[in-house]
Amino acid sequence: MTGHVIDTNVLLVASAAEPYSPFDESHVPPAEQAAVLDWLAAFRADESREIVIDDFFEIYKEYRHRLTDQDYGLQVVHEKLQTARFVGLEWDADGMAVVPPAFAAFDRSDRKLLAAALVDPAAISIVNAVDSDWLEIETELREAGVTVVQVLDLWLRAQAEPG
Repeated sequence: MTGHVIDTNVLLVASAAEPYSPFDESHVPPAEQAAVLDWLAAFRADESREIVIDDFFEIYKEYRHRLTDQDYGLQVVHEKLQTARFVGLEWDADGMAVVPPAFAAFDRSDRKLLAAALVDPAAISIVNAVDSDWLEIETELREAGVTVVQVLDLWLRAQAEPG
């Protein structure tokens, strides 16, 4: 089995749930939305790939907060929960997932995704579509053995470039 911690942005873009983009002036173009939808559909169809969720369901709660039962992304999550891999995470006093010191400055809301991947980086990857935060810590992720599947790698890098 191959496990994937799916960043919520992937589900949002695939569902066209909102014009999701971390960049104020742009939205995800239709061709890129289609690529994310194709990735999620392939994930859904592949029984050897599992979704990774923390044992307190904090990742799932984020999905539920941002998506409705009518959204394709959440429908895929619900199907994949039948065969999900659940991982135990450590939580700090603020309710945030604990990550190694190398990631101390990383986005607090995404730490649960990172911590879940760090449970077994050889078997669990993070899947991202449009969040540039994952690009900013590529070196640290590589050093920790964590793989981030950048569904829209070239587009995201072009968006993240200054100027």
